[in-house]
Amino acid sequence: MIPEEIVDFFQKSGGHSLLIKGEPGSGKTTFALEILNQLRSSFEIHYISTRVADDVLFLQFPWLKEVLNKEIKKQEKKRVSREELNKLEGLIEEGFIEERAKFEGEEAIVEVGAMLPEIEEIYEFVESVQPKKALVCVDSIDGLSEKYGIPAERILYTLQKDLVERGSANIIFVLESSSFENIEYLGDGVISLYHEPWDSCWKRYMIIRKLRGSAVKKSKYIYTLYDGHLNALEYDNFSLDTLKNIDLSHLIEYIKSLRVNSINFVVSPEFPVEVLQAIILSLLSINERESLIIPPTTYPGNVIKNHARKFVGKNVKIAGFSKEQADIILEGRDMLIELSSDIVRYHIGDKSLVILSVDTMGDLYENLRDLPRLIDSIKANHRIALITPQENYPGRNLGVERTIYLERMENIPVIKDAKILKAVIPEDGGKKIALIPLM
Repeated sequence: MIPEEIVDFFQKSGGHSLLIKGEPGSGKTTFALEILNQLRSSFEIHYISTRVADDVLFLQFPWLKEVLNKEIKKQEKKRVSREELNKLEGLIEEGFIEERAKFEGEEAIVEVGAMLPEIEEIYEFVESVQPKKALVCVDSIDGLSEKYGIPAERILYTLQKDLVERGSANIIFVLESSSFENIEYLGDGVISLYHEPWDSCWKRYMIIRKLRGSAVKKSKYIYTLYDGHLNALEYDNFSLDTLKNIDLSHLIEYIKSLRVNSINFVVSPEFPVEVLQAIILSLLSINERESLIIPPTTYPGNVIKNHARKFVGKNVKIAGFSKEQADIILEGRDMLIELSSDIVRYHIGDKSLVILSVDTMGDLYENLRDLPRLIDSIKANHRIALITPQENYPGRNLGVERTIYLERMENIPVIKDAKILKAVIPEDGGKKIALIPLM
């Protein structure tokens, strides 16, 4: 998905041009193709590559062949302005790239369609689809510039004036170098792509620098490149209390894929409470028996019970203070006695799930020195999941098989461990929680 600002920008009346800038590997081509893909129902689309052959492109983007090979119905062509192209032709005739011209005697013969086939192809395409509107991607302007020895700004100016402003076509210009600041003024819109190290992976983000004539509600987006597509990510807050149901299938599938009986979720302070709640519900959903939980301070026991019945059809036992109407009353004296194997077995039987929230246990018990022993005791008969605030994490695994970090990349919640990094994105107002690989 691309930002809605870009969709609105191209769907306004008249022609529009968009410059996409970024260093190698930032995903400029993928972004440009994603725009074509998402807007193909609104425009006749065309893609010009100066660097990559079609067969290589289709190998990298298998979905692209169907998108680009759409047949265009033949109709009478309406000529578009070639005023600037004729000027460019004049520059060539005057010797701007005279080594490309044919000489007959003392006269230089220049056929622009042969000399600049990619540019002529763009004009021909825009004419062939009228009265429908064209959306063309030129990948890249600096590639054309190097190929023909014409300044990039001159090519961009020619296409902007003839096709965008006079022909009402939409054109995406990909710039291979991010240093072309001197030609940004020629485009109606400018977007810069960046990627930088973030822990053991890459953080990719785009900055919308301008979209002439369109409101930019949000100028910065985290995005991911996966399976030949670009996905600009957006997080919208939601509340489980306002939902009738929620699709947790992505989270459930992920937790099952871990194939462990003990796990520690280390939660950063910025991680959204509602997503942590969805993860807890997913853990409860997988368990076939009743589960036992010492709830985190952000998710009261009575609310967990209601949500577990409502969303995943499970009954849950709560351990905590008496004021919380807990099933197991914890007095805060000795966790090994108050959560002994016999007491836990009495309430939930064997081979079940126990969730321990370390922040609440820290409030209950003055010292957590016995926590590793308690974990070992519970692991003997049950699966166990820890919910550990980042500030309470001692930096060791506490005897669990897997440690998962729940963090935030800018405004996007992410699940991170040694093997994967996934964005957690609520869809349809929170009715579905999607996990999107960050690549």
